[in-house]
Amino acid sequence: MEMKIETEWVELWQGSANFKNLPHKHDDWMQVTLPIKGICHFTREARNCGLEQGSGLLLPPGTQHHFHLGAQDSVIILKVHEKGIGNMAALEPQFGRRLEYEICQPFATEDIVGRFRHWMQTLLQGQSLADPLSVQEVEYDVIAYLGEWLGIEAKEAKPLISASSGKMDPHLQRALTFIQDCYKNTVSIDQLAVIAHQSRFHFIRSFRDATGTTPYQYVLKLRITEAMNRLRSTEATIGQISAELGFSSPSQFHRAFRKLTGSTPQAYRHH
Repeated sequence: MEMKIETEWVELWQGSANFKNLPHKHDDWMQVTLPIKGICHFTREARNCGLEQGSGLLLPPGTQHHFHLGAQDSVIILKVHEKGIGNMAALEPQFGRRLEYEICQPFATEDIVGRFRHWMQTLLQGQSLADPLSVQEVEYDVIAYLGEWLGIEAKEAKPLISASSGKMDPHLQRALTFIQDCYKNTVSIDQLAVIAHQSRFHFIRSFRDATGTTPYQYVLKLRITEAMNRLRSTEATIGQISAELGFSSPSQFHRAFRKLTGSTPQAYRHH
């Protein structure tokens, strides 16, 4: 059994139940193999090893490998592009130079299973159709997880709130103003990071520190607040409100509204 989803910068994959593949390599991707149940019988560059549950393996790009799983075995694989704004250099610029050798070390099985489920649900719910923010935040989370697993600490970003004055950094204030003006439209992390004069990775982390939430959740709250106003003060249909506020579909709007308010749009309108 296989389950896979790929974005511009990361790939998430889970396999189980007698899966087997042929020798291959990824020239532009680093791969982390994380057995979550049983043993992953792994071969890389003609060397065999049995990766047991809780023991992860990072392969540098260009490493030939293949593996097979038994009937009760299961593995999660995370792949991240070697180069570009979505790669591991977002954490620490020198990281790419360290990918000349493989790294094998333990990981927390329950932790990655929970994270993987959340990442897949976020991407599979169709949020990416209208909100690249949600996809880019998953990419951020995957890279941040790998950084934690490898013990790599990101270089400190410029504080977005002054510790002495308590004033918000003017670049972040411009990013927030941009969100408030454009939240009904498609907004990307890259746009906001440019406005805030930071890299994508550091912007998301700094934004969380400054506002207590992620850029995507911030945008979502603005949309739902406006939807509540329109449900009470206009005769617009739920479909119209959903489309005008940038949701990919009424079903996505319904899920987001219920999650944030505890009520359905229909029930809220008639309450």
